[in-house]
Amino acid sequence: MSQRRIILLIGALLGALFLHLAMHSLDWGALSTKLAHVHWPYAIPILLAVLIYFAVKASRRRFLIRPLATASTRQLLPPVVAGIAGNYVFPHVGEIARTVLAGKHLHLPVAALLATMVIERVFDFLSLLLIGIVIMVQAGRMAPDIRTAAWAVGILCAALFTAVVVFLAYHEPCLRMVERLLAPASKHFRVRVLRQLRAASAGFSAIAKPRLLIPVFLLSLLQWLLILACVELSLHAVGVAVTLAAAISVLLLNVIDLTLPAAPGHVGTVQLAFTVALAPFGVSQPVAIAASLVYNFLTVVPALILGVSGLRRAGMLLHRHLLR
Repeated sequence: MSQRRIILLIGALLGALFLHLAMHSLDWGALSTKLAHVHWPYAIPILLAVLIYFAVKASRRRFLIRPLATASTRQLLPPVVAGIAGNYVFPHVGEIARTVLAGKHLHLPVAALLATMVIERVFDFLSLLLIGIVIMVQAGRMAPDIRTAAWAVGILCAALFTAVVVFLAYHEPCLRMVERLLAPASKHFRVRVLRQLRAASAGFSAIAKPRLLIPVFLLSLLQWLLILACVELSLHAVGVAVTLAAAISVLLLNVIDLTLPAAPGHVGTVQLAFTVALAPFGVSQPVAIAASLVYNFLTVVPALILGVSGLRRAGMLLHRHLLR
């Protein structure tokens, strides 16, 4: 069995496990009633928030790749949406699709673009942590599960940032260490890996430019506030008004869950995040599941519709690259 199929199988199994945990002892009658009475007008602002999220994410990419090339939001939008769609079809592979498409269009090395995604993750975690802390402190309480999730996000952010800074500050020693570690491998493989790492250093250079990092940080905050709005509106769609603390709890748990292999469409992962995060706020299991299904449908389907053509093209480009 190929590595890709193994990862897909693990994701499917974890998704099934999470779905079982989320729906254990579920009152199916209450869930059916909630789904039958969804307030679908809320779908309009959710879809609008999703579309703006795509544009914000593409705009942020402009600043991240500025040390490498100048590109417009319009140019970067198709690869970004294809990457999001790819993550829903095969979690974590969408980033490769986005990189392949952008690299082909902008004539940039894939390794350098992948490096910018590491910086992207640092600011994702940093902005999420800041939003979570502000909202939770204002709410005056933080459930143990959410506190754990916040710590995990903070640790991930610190680890990624430290790794990037060390690589930039001690570039040549890091490369020599990698070369020693790869000594048992063939010379061709060593040369190829080191070449990719040298190309990656150019992608990391954005982290040393404050004038680029300020808009990256602000756009990161905006994109997660848009997703937070989608969570909040999904709950309103099933007739429940919750505090921002409850919504950020869902968001934090969902992000932590998504660092693991996931089932297509993140089914199971999203349901578990909603039920576990909302339970301390008095939201019943059927209501949480109904809101999670609304959220799943209205965030996943637009990405698949808009990104499927780019995803196919990325697959063809990647296939040609591998055959060289």
